[in-house]
Amino acid sequence: MDGRKRAKAHKEYESIRPQQNTLRLNTQPMPGPSKNDARHRRALNREYEKVVTSEPAGESRVDRMLASEGPSPKLRARFFPMDAVFFTVVIALLCFGLVMMYSAGSAWSQYYYGTDTYYLRRQAVFAVIGVALMIVLAHFDYTRLKKWYLLLGIWGATVAMLGAVLLFGRTANGAQRWLEIPGIGSIQPSEVAKFTVVLMLAWFADRAGGRLKRFRSFGWSVLPPLLALGTIVPLVMLERHLSATVIIVVTAFVVIFNSEIHWGYLVGALGLGGAGVAFAIKLKLFAEYATARIPVWKDPFIDPLGLGYQTIQSLYAISAGGIFGLGLGNSRQKQLYLPEAHNDYVFAIVCEELGMVGAIFVIALFALLIIRGFWIAMHSRDRFGALLVIGITTHVALQALLNIAVVTNAIPVTGVSLPFFSYGGSSLVMLLAEMGVVLSVSKQMHVERNG
Repeated sequence: MDGRKRAKAHKEYESIRPQQNTLRLNTQPMPGPSKNDARHRRALNREYEKVVTSEPAGESRVDRMLASEGPSPKLRARFFPMDAVFFTVVIALLCFGLVMMYSAGSAWSQYYYGTDTYYLRRQAVFAVIGVALMIVLAHFDYTRLKKWYLLLGIWGATVAMLGAVLLFGRTANGAQRWLEIPGIGSIQPSEVAKFTVVLMLAWFADRAGGRLKRFRSFGWSVLPPLLALGTIVPLVMLERHLSATVIIVVTAFVVIFNSEIHWGYLVGALGLGGAGVAFAIKLKLFAEYATARIPVWKDPFIDPLGLGYQTIQSLYAISAGGIFGLGLGNSRQKQLYLPEAHNDYVFAIVCEELGMVGAIFVIALFALLIIRGFWIAMHSRDRFGALLVIGITTHVALQALLNIAVVTNAIPVTGVSLPFFSYGGSSLVMLLAEMGVVLSVSKQMHVERNG
């Protein structure tokens, strides 16, 4: 028999015993020789005998309770133990993203590979792998990630991949971000680094507990974040991956802020971040290509065939969409005019084909995903799960915000993909894996709530 059901039945049986003990105490002789007292004692004795003899005691009572009850609320809840709203939004974004990625990349796929379904077929394979991994991780107990050997293994693998990119990585558009793996293709280790930093900071905060609130807890409040960021962020900066660096640092700050750390260390973290930016500028890690994009961001038409070309074509696509768009598959800018139409600039094709209505719908889906993610974090059963979900949700929100800002020319151009929509196998698989971790937290939250 299920041990948990028996334990629950024992608990219900124990709740009856105080009633029996109360009746037993009330049967003690009452002061005074009154006949009314004697009648009262006899009535109490009859009531006590009725309670005791009507229900079998001990294991027989437990067995009767187990035999008579139907499926418990916990078992009914486990028919779909994950958060249904979050899961539905993830699947909706994934399916919508596949459709728009295929529409945006069909012309480029035909041009490079002779078929308009090349990108779709590859992305669909990675989507299936990612969904399978998401479901596996959703049923995986996220608290096992607290094991030091798992944490050390993930951190070591991340640092090793980031180092391998600097030594053997593929360079494109002046940045060395991709690691070629035979039989799989190119992957971006920076995608793994985003989750690794969140995982390490959540673990450190969970282990530290209330010590983070004390200003003198230097060993718990300062050294762990420095270890998590100091071993990963410099490697990402050396890849000239500005957007990933910003996402990792801001996400880390949000996680640290929500770990209830002393405000003095938050001020110190901001100062340290400013010093890091100054150091990066001093070494010209980003200055060579980042500063050249600022004048083009202000006026793309000063270099219409160079740095401003992609931004101009993106703005053409957005403006052509109007309110309701040109119709799914009817984009003109994707016909080899807009570079990376299926990748970083897929949102421009969404605006062109589906108009402002489609753009608002995509933004609403991301907003629902983010709001639900923070709701899951608020209802998590422990600090570790809450910080994990906060970190994952924050970096997805930042990535979507930065991508839309780049496409609409609200900020200078930087290489950042749109989650669920942009073409890229490693980023999609890693993103869905992170969604699985969020669902794992929501599963335990759901069971606790219905228990």
